[in-house]
Amino acid sequence: MSNKGDWNRLRASLKGARNSEQDDSANLELNLSLPVSGKPEHVAELPTLKMPEAVMPVEVVKTAEGQELRDFQSSLTNTTEEREKTSNLLHFWERIPRYHCGHIRGVTSSTDAKQVDIVNYTFEDSGERYTLEMTPAQVRIEEDGVEQTLFCYPDSTDELVELALIKIAMENGDILESNASSRPGGQGGRFPSYGVHFTINQLMEMLRTWNRSRTYASIRRSLDVLHKCNLSIESDSYRGISASAPILSELISYKQNGFRGYDRNGYWTARFHPIVSLGIHAGLYQQFNLYRTATLKSSVSQSIAKLVVLEGRNISTTTPYVLHFSRFREMTGMLNYKRAGQARSKFCTDIKALIKEGMLADVELIEIKRGKRVVDIEARMYASATLVKEMKASHKRASILQQRRHLRAQLVTRSC
Repeated sequence: MSNKGDWNRLRASLKGARNSEQDDSANLELNLSLPVSGKPEHVAELPTLKMPEAVMPVEVVKTAEGQELRDFQSSLTNTTEEREKTSNLLHFWERIPRYHCGHIRGVTSSTDAKQVDIVNYTFEDSGERYTLEMTPAQVRIEEDGVEQTLFCYPDSTDELVELALIKIAMENGDILESNASSRPGGQGGRFPSYGVHFTINQLMEMLRTWNRSRTYASIRRSLDVLHKCNLSIESDSYRGISASAPILSELISYKQNGFRGYDRNGYWTARFHPIVSLGIHAGLYQQFNLYRTATLKSSVSQSIAKLVVLEGRNISTTTPYVLHFSRFREMTGMLNYKRAGQARSKFCTDIKALIKEGMLADVELIEIKRGKRVVDIEARMYASATLVKEMKASHKRASILQQRRHLRAQLVTRSC
């Protein structure tokens, strides 16, 4: 099932249209009677569709209309340790180069607003062209006793904090009330909005387990940056996705409940960007080994690892996932060095690092030449046995979730 097809079906459902399309590969042969209704609590209890839980199940928030959220929070992992290392990557969201604006612009932060201006960047996904517009955050800093305003784009630390929030949402996510009065396509009504409840201590502990420890002040600043950086995505055609909001469109600390602003155990709530909410609602995400990805020190290696998980659906020890240097640079905005040879060398070095990390078994690097001059690099990446196992589990989970969604759609259609 293509991402574009999923998005189109989601847009149709949000407009109130009936979706009559059926996926023949999702036919269900159930030896049990259908539930009395399509309500989430009835469908969720179907034994043949229930997801295997961890040995010690993690308590999750169950809202009245939260089946899509429960799908997102479900896991195929069998042990607590495996579950702790497992999270979700949202397909379209992870292809947006939102943490690479420093590479695109050539500067990450400055007290001079002219140096850190609004970034405009075009990229392609699933045949659609998109324009990213990133408005930098303004945060307060103090140097030598003098308070200044710093203009900055989100960086690698901010990306780690977002990964941690997505992971925590698998345990403490919720549907948040939204004041939005419009749907995609200009139709009236509401669309789903998801958020996460957390403490600063949770974020600090999670980063510590990835060997990426950050101070309390650093995490507070990351939350501030994520809340103040506005990310706008515009599709060149009506078939794509368009949305605009801060990366964390809402950020609340519960000082009014008696918690001080610097209390590490004080409760916080963050609302995700609309594209994240739509991805959760449409089921456009994929299970992956969060621990391995988050422990990668290089942002280039981390970006390549995410692409392998999201795009390398058929990758194996004998079938490679192919990625060209030119495509990677265009997608991410990274590696725009003055010396092309230096950029290609960095690309090759960071791919080879994935072998050491146990993600890949082998890599073939093929130079593409124009005459005697190297103009591109083709990287053929072969999965390790461990990655193959993880990918199979991810595909199995996606298949089960697709069956559950398909059955719910049938029940809703039948009751109309």
